[in-house]
Amino acid sequence: MAGAYSIQGVRRLGPVLFAFLLAGAGLAIPAAPTAAAATARAADPVTLSEFSPESPTRPDQTITIAGAVTGVPQSFVRVQIRYAAGRPFTSRTDIAAYVTGQTIFTNSWRTKVQATQLDGSGKLPFTLSLSPAELSITRPGVYPLEVEAVDGATGQVVGVERTFLTYVPKGTAVKPTRLALALPLTAQPKRADDQTFLDDDLFGDGRLNNLLALATATDETATWFVDGSVLDDAQRVSRPYFLPDASTKAGLAQGAEWVTSLRSALADNPVMAMPYADADLGAIVHNGLDTTTPTALLVGSFATNQLLKVGSATTSTIWPVGGVIDRDTLDALAVNGVDTVLLAQAAVPPEATAARAGSAGVVDTVSGPVIVQTADPVLSGLLGTDGRAAGATVAARQRYIAETAMNGLTEGRAAPLIAMPSNHLWNPDPTFMSALLKPLPWVRDVPLASIRPAKNASVGDLVYPAQARQAELAKSYMSGVRRLARTAEVAMALPTSGQRTYDRAVLRLTSSSWRGGKKAPTFAKQLNTAIAKQMDRVFIVGADDPFAVAGTNGRILVTVRNTLRENVKFNLEVKSRDPDQLQVDAAGGVFTQEQAEVQAGKAGTYEIPVVVPADHGKAAFDVQLLTADGRKYGKPTEIVISATGYTGIALVIVGVAVTIMLAAVVLRLLRRHQRKDPVFPPPVPMPREQEEPQEA
Repeated sequence: MAGAYSIQGVRRLGPVLFAFLLAGAGLAIPAAPTAAAATARAADPVTLSEFSPESPTRPDQTITIAGAVTGVPQSFVRVQIRYAAGRPFTSRTDIAAYVTGQTIFTNSWRTKVQATQLDGSGKLPFTLSLSPAELSITRPGVYPLEVEAVDGATGQVVGVERTFLTYVPKGTAVKPTRLALALPLTAQPKRADDQTFLDDDLFGDGRLNNLLALATATDETATWFVDGSVLDDAQRVSRPYFLPDASTKAGLAQGAEWVTSLRSALADNPVMAMPYADADLGAIVHNGLDTTTPTALLVGSFATNQLLKVGSATTSTIWPVGGVIDRDTLDALAVNGVDTVLLAQAAVPPEATAARAGSAGVVDTVSGPVIVQTADPVLSGLLGTDGRAAGATVAARQRYIAETAMNGLTEGRAAPLIAMPSNHLWNPDPTFMSALLKPLPWVRDVPLASIRPAKNASVGDLVYPAQARQAELAKSYMSGVRRLARTAEVAMALPTSGQRTYDRAVLRLTSSSWRGGKKAPTFAKQLNTAIAKQMDRVFIVGADDPFAVAGTNGRILVTVRNTLRENVKFNLEVKSRDPDQLQVDAAGGVFTQEQAEVQAGKAGTYEIPVVVPADHGKAAFDVQLLTADGRKYGKPTEIVISATGYTGIALVIVGVAVTIMLAAVVLRLLRRHQRKDPVFPPPVPMPREQEEPQEA
């Protein structure tokens, strides 16, 4: 039916006042109830499934309100309405007071359904018809309208749905409200090291598919804050991957398909990159992980641009977890190029009205002014409504209509508004969101970046409550992450490729999604194991076999093997544990081979000069691999040397060697002399030819 929305209920009513601030529903405060009435009230909520038209435009236009009362089977209830005849709200503050029951705005009531028995399942559907004229509504405005269920026996109110009638006749000048929508797309990390998934249910709960469906359906002005680690996980799961027991899982084609679909859905939307893994920036800064903040920003931007192929997703605007931030964290962000932060309205002091007029202000930092954008708490709360609950759609939609219309009907300029979910791990119902944000004539959707500070709109200070600090990742946990990050830096220092193999894995450990949970230490343990295994693939060969060295000096050979798939470059340091037995023949007793390089899958051998002060004995040497800047790569390797000094027997051995060598020389000379005086036989005379006589 036109103008109607399928609803799935708002709430369950308790025996005391229940205020549904975010969806615009609540309960009236009844007189002291009897025990029977209190029992009925606990199970008798009122929900609305239809409000049509949502915003009537004529005084005689029929408004249809449908819904149901749920309560004790076979009990009797009547349904009535309460309204404010001719008295619209004057401000959004009035609306808030009405929803919470702080002020009574209604002055009239009318029974619409006489006492009727609930069916065997405890349900009573109802349909009410009324018009603005019937409620004495003659001028444009937002009016309170309560639908009450009253116990037929006691007359006690057992359920109330507080909603709104927004009356905007044709031709009414309603100032347009500029609305900027900020939506998060992040998830709890699933990988420890880059190859190992510890949580094998990336798409199991349907949340990522809900976000994709919403991204496909939202207006192109909606600004999405995208966490590159989610894209990384989805892309990686499409190829074979490992589980902690080293078993291999076949890839899920759904992962790459999801990334491709998201890329298409967000092609025309403004996209901001989140710090990688939605890092807990407050915990990072407060626990001294100095290089992690710039790394989270840089990697977050790179991963988002790489996988979405947008090229323009930056981390210049940051939406911190919880929408709150303190001065130290803001300064750290400003130093790294952040010029805007998106915060909850509660993150700025109440007196900072300049920040609220126009939803933006300016705060000073060590690197200059930073823009503070503040989200509207009511509209933001509506985004967090559970759209699957009975009555949620109608309740939230009528509140949305009322708030935006009231913003445009008040005196002066209509303030721009920002709406964002309070939880980064938001799981939206796309159908509910489409119904909630259906276009209105007085709402103009704009990009978040268009909300700029008014002139002289200074925030002054920031509010970072104690509970926000307590909610950060624990100090003990972050200390472990800091140590692991240092180990990862060393592991990444030897390969000559310069690949930052573990940056993303360490950042995943700092994700704000670990707050309040117990999974993170398991991920940290797995990452530590992966780093240790890689470092063990560059090692000293033959450390268990003693070397033998004879003489007052000599050389030992140290071999380093590299079983990685890339070359490594390192410094080699050797020093003796027992200098009285055996010393390294180098300045200070420490031998250093600088900038040694071993190719992938190869080994390198290095000569270490040594001196033996004592006659004999065994000595231990420490061989330590170092990074180029002198950091230790793993633990030192012990090599045992067996040393034998030169004694009398050594001289005999040398003397014998000399004698043998002299004898060989003499024999060679004699042989050479014999070759100089050979004995030949006397020559044999040749016969002469006779001369013939000459003629006379």
